[in-house]
Amino acid sequence: MEKSIVIVLLLVGLVLSCGTGPAPPEVSSVAEKEVPSAPIEEKSQVEAPVEKPVNNVFDPNNVNEEVFKTAKTEITVTIFELNWIIKAKDYKAWVNHLADSYFMEISSKTFLDDRTEELYRRDQIVAQNLGRDPNLVEKRILRTPLDYFNYVVVPSRANDRLDDISFITETRVRAYTVDERRGQRLVLYDLAHINDKWLIVK
Repeated sequence: MEKSIVIVLLLVGLVLSCGTGPAPPEVSSVAEKEVPSAPIEEKSQVEAPVEKPVNNVFDPNNVNEEVFKTAKTEITVTIFELNWIIKAKDYKAWVNHLADSYFMEISSKTFLDDRTEELYRRDQIVAQNLGRDPNLVEKRILRTPLDYFNYVVVPSRANDRLDDISFITETRVRAYTVDERRGQRLVLYDLAHINDKWLIVK
């Protein structure tokens, strides 16, 4: 009896061992391949679009009233100072009211030659108006800015009066006096605001 139980148990164990073999390795439905990693490309630097400069054309009509009044007041003071300097024939002080570019211009031979001819024609007209022979007028030759100051500026610019200004650029202004007889605006100076001063540029 015991032998038959043992035999039965052995048979059952044998059957079970045959039905449950080692599990097959799991295979994924998609074969996983080892893909070599692609080289990482550096992002190309995309340049930001360059903004085109806006062409801001200066409009003198857009100058606000406060800026206009301040400029006119400062230029009035400047011309008042220039009148005194010219009356005193103070060449050095006068030069300090000139922009470097203007001083270079009045130092050029071309400028001085042109002013020499203008001065000669003016002297001839004055002589004629006084009943003198204009052909006998001596021509005064301007050779230096000092000559220009003494023979042109001093006789004609000691009593300038500022009546009006107009902006040419944000930092450049044209100064006028009004000829009351003719009702015309006459240009006194072109001035530029340089280093907190109004300097003559023309």
